[in-house]
Amino acid sequence: MGRKVIEKRAEGRMLAYASGNFGKALVFGGADLTILFLLTDVLGLGGTTAGWLMLAALCGDLIFDLVAAGLVIRLRHAGKGYRWMVAAAAAPCALAFTLLYAMPALGARQPWMLAAALLVFRGAYAVIDVPHNALMTEVTSDSRARGRVSGYRLLFSTASALAVAIILTPLVQRTGSDEAFGQLALTGAVAGGLFALTMILCAWTCGSGSSRSGQQIAAQDGIGVPLRDHMVIGMGLLGVLTGFAAPAFGRMLLYIGSYVVHRPDLVAPSLLALTAGQFAGVILWTAMTGRFSKSALLAMGHGVSAAGLIAFSLCLSWPLALIACAGIIGIGLASVFMLPWGLLADAVDVVEWRHGRRFETGLFAFYLVVVKASGAASTSLIGWTLGCLGYVPGHAQATTVKAGMAALGLAIPLIGSLAAIVLMRRFDLGHSRHGRLLRALDRRRQSGADPVSGLKRGLVKSSGEGVTFAGGAALSAQARQSMSRSMAAPAAVRS
Repeated sequence: MGRKVIEKRAEGRMLAYASGNFGKALVFGGADLTILFLLTDVLGLGGTTAGWLMLAALCGDLIFDLVAAGLVIRLRHAGKGYRWMVAAAAAPCALAFTLLYAMPALGARQPWMLAAALLVFRGAYAVIDVPHNALMTEVTSDSRARGRVSGYRLLFSTASALAVAIILTPLVQRTGSDEAFGQLALTGAVAGGLFALTMILCAWTCGSGSSRSGQQIAAQDGIGVPLRDHMVIGMGLLGVLTGFAAPAFGRMLLYIGSYVVHRPDLVAPSLLALTAGQFAGVILWTAMTGRFSKSALLAMGHGVSAAGLIAFSLCLSWPLALIACAGIIGIGLASVFMLPWGLLADAVDVVEWRHGRRFETGLFAFYLVVVKASGAASTSLIGWTLGCLGYVPGHAQATTVKAGMAALGLAIPLIGSLAAIVLMRRFDLGHSRHGRLLRALDRRRQSGADPVSGLKRGLVKSSGEGVTFAGGAALSAQARQSMSRSMAAPAAVRS
């Protein structure tokens, strides 16, 4: 009976933590989906100018997450953990989001004003995003549970995306023609307030599931992650694909529906189908996390997404069929967006084992920098490409412009999915291996043993058979000798 109560409390803690993704997706996901259309079709900026504004956001993201990570680490040293930071940063971020969507009503149409508002929002968001994501490592250390937490996170994110698809996106579309600036500003204020409430409740209720000493972990944390480590490189490549390629379909759906298919009325249903597909995908992939490794499920998700993108490109002449294709893409994207966070939490453990230091906040900040900067680069590329092709908002587009829109929204995510499938073949940290790694880490912390030299290298072509991204298949003779001297080593990374 006691065990069941503990399990229920742990599951409730994971759900409480994941609920924060509802608020995060509401503001950042909503802005990511609509900001380029807002700049071009509502505020009347050219595609090139809008692209430069997004480039400014990219440069900001390269700095904001690192600054936020440094602030989080400093506060952790002072005894204020991730939850405190999430609660404290909620209101400032909500105000920044409200300001962004109030710009048209305020008559602030100068590019420097828009750039300032965009940078303020992304900077405020970074201060809450870094600690909330890093909090996953404290909520649970089990590999299977992290897979479920990733699913719960996306479940809340998808519920938020449903609100964005039903309310925010159609409103941004109408604002371009009806100039309903006041209504847009009010919607931004309501969304910002809901975001702040959600994050404060998340921080208050999720607690901490970590059995390790928080002060000890905080003392080890740092921003200077080992960039040459193969696990870190692999997560960086995955972050590029996840931020740059995967969201391109959603970013271009407004343009494809309005100008390529000439059915702007299908944009909202297609977004709803995409969201419904993600709901179904969350259930599907979460149910499979106990049986399959997160890397295998992520490869499967990219395969489903690629199939949906191909079907979508073949059905451009049959607009109603596009709704079903969007649903298939959504099923695949559920895996694409949910599972990298579980892999990242496991990567923290792998890097600790190899280097003897737990770069918890640093690794999450590194991944966030890559994902957000890649996303901003993708949006900038879209703006620049549309500008170079001669895109004119609100008018019939030339054939080259429409072809460019289709390529940006379909070819880029398709290539990204195929590349991610290849990359996932290099990740082999399954549930059992991760469990052995955790036990080895606990024993090494207790005995004070040094990190394994062979795992520090992390090279596929090192002496002997080498090591994969996940720390994996086999070790050199020198590494085996080092491992034999450590009580923790033998079961850590070998089958």
